[in-house]
Amino acid sequence: MIPVSNSQGIPLIPFSAMAGALRGEQTALEYECEHYVVPAFSGADFLMPVKGNSMTPTYISGDIVACQRVPMSGLFFQWNKPYVLDTNQGALIKRIKPGSDPQHVLIVSDNTDYDPYELSYEDIYAVALVIGIIRLE
Repeated sequence: MIPVSNSQGIPLIPFSAMAGALRGEQTALEYECEHYVVPAFSGADFLMPVKGNSMTPTYISGDIVACQRVPMSGLFFQWNKPYVLDTNQGALIKRIKPGSDPQHVLIVSDNTDYDPYELSYEDIYAVALVIGIIRLE
């Protein structure tokens, strides 16, 4: 990752600021974020650090994921792909599977210590597909 001026590159959004950034709202905080050029992630809208262990072993706390916003109109999920969701529970990085009915999706962690649960589409405010990962050893 190469840091660049705020007018170029992909913003690295702190996890705590994800809600506004994921919805595409431009906040002062996003303008103050560090921006990076990562050629392999040319389609990414933002970078975000992973927090917690619910997605281990795929993503571990401290990893940085590259995300591409998904339009909410006509929302279409690629089942079992990892997404960042802005929800009434805050920002979540999870896999998405079909729910028990058309109004719900199943939220699945890679860490089997976390049980899957259903979430209503109306409780999802914004969505981004995880398209890549940066991990330090």
